[in-house]
Amino acid sequence: MELLPSLLSTLKAVDPKAVKEEYSVVCSQTLVLKSKLGLTCEVGAIQENVKKNRYKDVLPYDQSRVVLSLPVADCDSDYINASFIQGATKNRSYIASQGPLSSTVTDFWRMIWQYDVKVIVMACREVEMGKKKCQRYWTPLHQSAAFGPFTVCNEEEASPTDETVVRTLRVTYNQDTRSVVQYHFLSWPDHDVPSEAQGVLSLLELARTTQGTHTSPLLVHCSAGCGRTGVICALDYIHDLLVTKQIAADFSIMKVVLELRKQRTTAVQTKDQYLFIFRAVTSMFECFLRTSGPLYSNLSESEKRGCLLVNA
Repeated sequence: MELLPSLLSTLKAVDPKAVKEEYSVVCSQTLVLKSKLGLTCEVGAIQENVKKNRYKDVLPYDQSRVVLSLPVADCDSDYINASFIQGATKNRSYIASQGPLSSTVTDFWRMIWQYDVKVIVMACREVEMGKKKCQRYWTPLHQSAAFGPFTVCNEEEASPTDETVVRTLRVTYNQDTRSVVQYHFLSWPDHDVPSEAQGVLSLLELARTTQGTHTSPLLVHCSAGCGRTGVICALDYIHDLLVTKQIAADFSIMKVVLELRKQRTTAVQTKDQYLFIFRAVTSMFECFLRTSGPLYSNLSESEKRGCLLVNA
């Protein structure tokens, strides 16, 4: 990783105003890519599916949408507002989803079960600024509830930090039982960014540890499944580039975001979110260099724990 120090220096020297101006290029290039690749959103716009969209202007591309095939009583629709995103490595992928509505919670669990999701990252609260942002699809601690044919029990709940809740959910369907772990990040305002990057990076490290060697998609959602969701996917994507030694001289955060936007409409939704990726990646690279070099052995245990991204 000889390139990393110079890339880090470049990131540190970036002018925030220039980054925000670059975001305008991201938006214009998104339109070019959409046209060039023939990306369409026809299925989400069908009358029977319109009511399943939390926001009428956020629809999944037909080419990357999650298709439901698991049958449930009185429902044979294959539509959910969610998209597949290919990760930086062959066995890494994401499902970027809107937060479920009261009418789509069963579909949300159909998706989780069908694609054998092991880990969920939730980046919004149920209610923000007085508006419902996500229907609760889990239960209070030690309680069970039915969501269509799925029975969900919250077996364990912990708060490793003030801004994170971790829930271990036992899900039963047709007498088969699976475990799903949800990482719920509480400190990310809608259309805004956290005050610092470490909380998000810590959350992702926990999620990666739980995901382990499972090749099923990591499910990431906020309210629309675009802004905060896009940032999380971008950071995890870049982390995988880093630890698999795929960071090249032409590394570009803009290229990563555009790659995501080929698969999920408006991934990374604001200029501030785009700038936050630069700040978080700077922290990521700094930590990687510290834990990869000779100075690491001289750090205190608390300093080592503070470096959340370990050289894999």
